[in-house]
Amino acid sequence: MISFTDRVVLVTGGARGLGEAYCHEMARRGASVVVHDSGVETDGSGGDPDPADDVAAAIRAAGGRAVACASDASTEQGGRAAVDLAVKEFGRLDAIVANAGIIHDDPLPDWPTERFEALLRHHVLAAFHVVRPGFAVMRDAGYGRLVFVSSAAGVFGQPGLTGYAAAKTGVLGLMNVAALEGAAYGIHANAIMPMGDTRMAMALMGEAGRTADARAFLETLRLDQVAPVVAFLASEHCTLTHRVLSAFRGRVAALQIGVTRGWFGAGGAFDAEDVAANLDRILDPSQIFVPGSIFDEMEHAFAAVAVDSQAGS
Repeated sequence: MISFTDRVVLVTGGARGLGEAYCHEMARRGASVVVHDSGVETDGSGGDPDPADDVAAAIRAAGGRAVACASDASTEQGGRAAVDLAVKEFGRLDAIVANAGIIHDDPLPDWPTERFEALLRHHVLAAFHVVRPGFAVMRDAGYGRLVFVSSAAGVFGQPGLTGYAAAKTGVLGLMNVAALEGAAYGIHANAIMPMGDTRMAMALMGEAGRTADARAFLETLRLDQVAPVVAFLASEHCTLTHRVLSAFRGRVAALQIGVTRGWFGAGGAFDAEDVAANLDRILDPSQIFVPGSIFDEMEHAFAAVAVDSQAGS
């Protein structure tokens, strides 16, 4: 039984959709939950404390412990306020699920600069401004779990989602560094690429999402097929770190980002024509290597160069 008894979890964007599902799943398992949500619309406009209050009240009504926070996590003050509230109300902070975000779609040439910047604020900065003070609390405690919510739209791409894709891939950069720096302090950092039937999905699909076929498809993306994965990653039972899991429609899989063995120019010298002539070897996936850090890739490349040099001598 994965339990969160005596554990405190902070979930950003926790009042609706997948974030709400994460809050209820971990509260059901005994967590004290900080439901953080500023209540903005899917485009980032407005703001309403009621959704976070309602989720926290529902958790308490079911016998759990929860408190709401409606600060703006995309600001330094707002992110710190959420962390400070967790420590003030519950005395500790054991896990953060960095889930907050908004969405917008447009063809790349038409993307407004202000919308691109808004996506970065509400995803990347909203994660950074909560994780940075939260990491310090966890470091001092010698324990922590960080779960960053990314997206296949960023890792693999999705037309129309320039800002969303850039922001969600940026979140993976935060996870990578948090995992490496957290290793010495018992802090594990991982990410999830979820899909679910949420307000964001509906906002993205627009009127097309209201057709019978679209509704039938969206209903296969059940939130209860994602929340258990996040609960595992946020728990003390999770010994993984620096990993990315994909979760939707009942499947859980792992993302692997690696490099090919590549091709080496003789003596390290080559020109553009050499790159073109050796493209098959450069792209050959038969010896994919998955680095744990930039240093792993450098070491792997140096070792491969040495082997290639010896073979050619």
